[in-house]
Amino acid sequence: MFRTKVASPIISYKNLRRLIGILGMLLPLACYLGGLVFGHLHLQRSISFYYYTNVRDILVGLLVGVGMFLTTYNGYEQIDSIISKTTGLAGLGIAIFPCLSNITPVGFFQLNAKMSNGFHLTCASIFFVLLAINSIFIFTLTGDKNTMTKNKKRRNAIYIACGIIILLAIVTLIIIEMTVDPVVIEQKCLIFYCETIMLEAFGISWLVKGETIFRD
Repeated sequence: MFRTKVASPIISYKNLRRLIGILGMLLPLACYLGGLVFGHLHLQRSISFYYYTNVRDILVGLLVGVGMFLTTYNGYEQIDSIISKTTGLAGLGIAIFPCLSNITPVGFFQLNAKMSNGFHLTCASIFFVLLAINSIFIFTLTGDKNTMTKNKKRRNAIYIACGIIILLAIVTLIIIEMTVDPVVIEQKCLIFYCETIMLEAFGISWLVKGETIFRD
């Protein structure tokens, strides 16, 4: 009974896309609830700051999971694979290089806190920008426009919307950092909310790419 062969031992592209989307969407919720329930913590300044809390293992684990899945993902076209793998490497960089803190040295490589933060911000910027590019320009590609289905058009609309949301959140983050008092940013957890919006848009885009809805 336990040796019954499955139809295929290889995970499908659609299931992999869904898994990537689910992990991305879970990240902010897992950090918040884990910190609140088990660490009795208030909402942190950003998702990255949960690295210095009781949910560090969850944060790093989910980031590494998303990063590994993205680096192993091969799309239908070479540009798809290049962008996904680069995004995955950036995601791994976010996990490996912690954000700025009062602790130094930090992270796996025991870098100076400011240097680690520089790598962290660079990787995060690349990660989210490429997610938006992927959603708007790569997911919407089709082999033959004459055979595009009604559901494919619907999925494309969601991809574009998710990509635009990510870009708008990035612009909002830049404006917040340049114009809002750091104390207000921390008190209102504005960065956390912007990051959450980007991750939820990312997750929705990949779930739809897995044809969770509007399936052909």
